[in-house]
Amino acid sequence: MIHLTDISKSFGTQVLLAGAGLHVKPGMRVGLVGPNGAGKTTLLRLIVGEMSLDGGEISSRKDLRIGFLPQEIEEIAAHAVIDEVLASHAEVLTAERRIAELGQEIGRAYAEEKVEGKSDGGQRADPDELLHELGALQTAFEAARGYELEIQAQTILRGMGFKDTDFNRPIAELSGGWRMRAALSRLLLEQPDLLLMDEPTNHLDLESLIWLEEFLLTWPGSLIIISHDRYFLNRMATHIADLDRGIIDLYAGDYNHYEEEKKQRYEALVNAAKNQQREIESAEAFIRRFRAKNTKAKQVQQKIRQLERTELIDAPALERKTIKFRFPQPPRTGRVVAEVKHVRKAYGENVVYKRLDLVLERGEKVALVGPNGAGKSTLLKLLAGVVEPDEGSVVLGYNVRREYFAQHQLEVFHPDLTVLRTMEEAAGPAGRMAEVRSYLGAFLFEEDDVAKKVGVLSGGEKARLALALMLIDPAGLLLLDEPTNHLDMDSRAVLTEALRQFEGSVVFISHDRHLINAIGSKVIEVRDGRLTHYPGDWEYYQWKRGQETGSVLTPTIVTPAVPAAAVADVPKTHTVELGYKERKELSSRCRKVERRILAGEERQKELAALMCDPVHASDYELLSSASTEAEELADEIALLYEEWGSLSEALGTTLG
Repeated sequence: MIHLTDISKSFGTQVLLAGAGLHVKPGMRVGLVGPNGAGKTTLLRLIVGEMSLDGGEISSRKDLRIGFLPQEIEEIAAHAVIDEVLASHAEVLTAERRIAELGQEIGRAYAEEKVEGKSDGGQRADPDELLHELGALQTAFEAARGYELEIQAQTILRGMGFKDTDFNRPIAELSGGWRMRAALSRLLLEQPDLLLMDEPTNHLDLESLIWLEEFLLTWPGSLIIISHDRYFLNRMATHIADLDRGIIDLYAGDYNHYEEEKKQRYEALVNAAKNQQREIESAEAFIRRFRAKNTKAKQVQQKIRQLERTELIDAPALERKTIKFRFPQPPRTGRVVAEVKHVRKAYGENVVYKRLDLVLERGEKVALVGPNGAGKSTLLKLLAGVVEPDEGSVVLGYNVRREYFAQHQLEVFHPDLTVLRTMEEAAGPAGRMAEVRSYLGAFLFEEDDVAKKVGVLSGGEKARLALALMLIDPAGLLLLDEPTNHLDMDSRAVLTEALRQFEGSVVFISHDRHLINAIGSKVIEVRDGRLTHYPGDWEYYQWKRGQETGSVLTPTIVTPAVPAAAVADVPKTHTVELGYKERKELSSRCRKVERRILAGEERQKELAALMCDPVHASDYELLSSASTEAEELADEIALLYEEWGSLSEALGTTLG
């Protein structure tokens, strides 16, 4: 579909891509990951032609349609939301308007012909010509799914969280996040062959994110997605492309599989590098010892040539850091941390809560979930004291101090203070100053970073600083509104560990299901002004909701969408009952695929053992060949599993 061959890109002395390559095939869903600043966004902009290459080539088929969703929308459209989504189908909309005009013109032409007859021809429109034009337009309109287009656009907008009353709102009235949703809706309606998305989950609430996942799982095209949402990547990705130090390494499977395989590759390289270094030291010692002896001159020269030809094995350090830090704990509070009693809250005629009651206890970590506009943020603000109830009360428990984190608070920092000075002011007593640097290190601020002025920090760095400020002197009740937005994988790991250690109470809104699973002790669903309690994490909540509604909200494991070419010859058993011969043939094919999968997995084990065997640690060519074979084998097995799933489904449908 699209090939990136030996591509290079630099900005001054900063090299982002250095001979990188990637091949995206039809049906692949690629999660693009890598350290901050590695060049992930630059890579997407190179693919769509917004930037030029320094070297290499990007090639694709001529008719490839590419859609791109950037992190931020720079231009503001002047029309309504629904018009923005339909904008890429301008020719279809023009045809629809012309069809309506032709209907009126044909009516007028026949009326005039009936009154005046056909004597003064040439002055009036010919009804037959108009009918011919109408027929051609209607045929083209139907072929372009014109009658379905607006319905599909509305369905996508609802999935993205828009209400019907929002469809005709001027898009300029929307916030940046909602403009991003409108832009994403437009791309989903376009259905390009290759869709590139840069952090699409940042602007979505949980329900919209789940809807997007379900939509993309049936997407017929290919995807390249930059995301720091582990759960999202585990559901969506068939492959992970790791961009680091200018090179792209492709891994078959989801994010969890990528982490494990990357660790195995790293360990094999480390062992190979150590063995190679021992051989180099041995050769150098031989040269030093026998350089002056004529009887050993030939062997010395051989060793020298061998060293000159040796290609050093580079074993880079893994990016992820292990956090070994004990975060401060809040003062002990009473059993009841906060109590919401008979609260009513409305914004004008919009009544969010009529009679809200809630008791939070010490140590609870509560995730608020529910549809957009249900009142999750309002509940958090009521608990934080940011908004006051119209009726009722919010009472804090004994010795409870509360802290509130929201994205807009990132702008209240003093821009001229350094990171270190900002933290020192929050640390309080002078005796704690020694802790500040190690604390900042735990939140991934290195030695050079602490001297930066806050005004130059990125959004992710500001979010980390704000969270660090909350947790260096923690309150008994933390109230967090989307705390992982703009945080990369490492930063999310830091926050997750800090909140896992935290002994106080936490109420948080997040679309990061990995965070909910990691720390959540309770999920509260906010819907229609009511709270429903689920004592457990995200997995328990979705299982319980599935039982209550009779359907599973989001499967924990989802089989990737199969490229059409991979199962084009699988009989469509959902419409025709297969006979004995067809069922026998399907069963035979299924067993053959199973045997190929088992053989492939056995070969995977052999390759893994070979790459980890110290005996071969110095044979870099063998290790490289084994790694390449393992990568190709993983791709083949992934396709075999897809084919097996399709065959099994066909058999199950037929036999059931």
